[in-house]
Amino acid sequence: MPVTFEPHKRLEHLEDYVSKINLYLPAEEARIQLLRCRLVGYSLVAEINDEAYTRKYVDQLIAQAYESLSAATGKEATNPYKDPCKSQYMILDELRSYASMDLDLPFMRFIRAEFKKVFVPTLRLMTDLCRSENKYSWVEVKAQLQEIMKSLNVDVTWDECEARLERYLKKIAPIMEK
Repeated sequence: MPVTFEPHKRLEHLEDYVSKINLYLPAEEARIQLLRCRLVGYSLVAEINDEAYTRKYVDQLIAQAYESLSAATGKEATNPYKDPCKSQYMILDELRSYASMDLDLPFMRFIRAEFKKVFVPTLRLMTDLCRSENKYSWVEVKAQLQEIMKSLNVDVTWDECEARLERYLKKIAPIMEK
């Protein structure tokens, strides 16, 4: 199958991948890939710019994947976007816990490689989506992420993370407002 950058085709591939993610990956890695897949899905529907494909469409697709992952593992795989306020704390705590792991493990190399592409935008969206007065501000989340990046030896600068984040937020802004 030829590689394509056409957004409809990429969304189709994403749908297929997400529907079978529990078959491809261990649960811990699948949860992180689902965070990434949601971000990619938002980007694709923003690019497609068609009323048939919305943020809600992506959210439903990912919610089904969390249900499938839960059923396959027998353990609840919580969809963090159901409660972005609570998830904001949970993801930060989980990231902090990785500092006690062997940084040379393949999973930890994966975490560090995905940091700017997954965790920074995910936590920014969760900060924006959380409507609680008791939430972390983006400034507070950013400070914690920088601390975590240092403890995990993430090989990327915060400037790189922010530049990527700003491009991403600008691209998905139209679908996030709906």
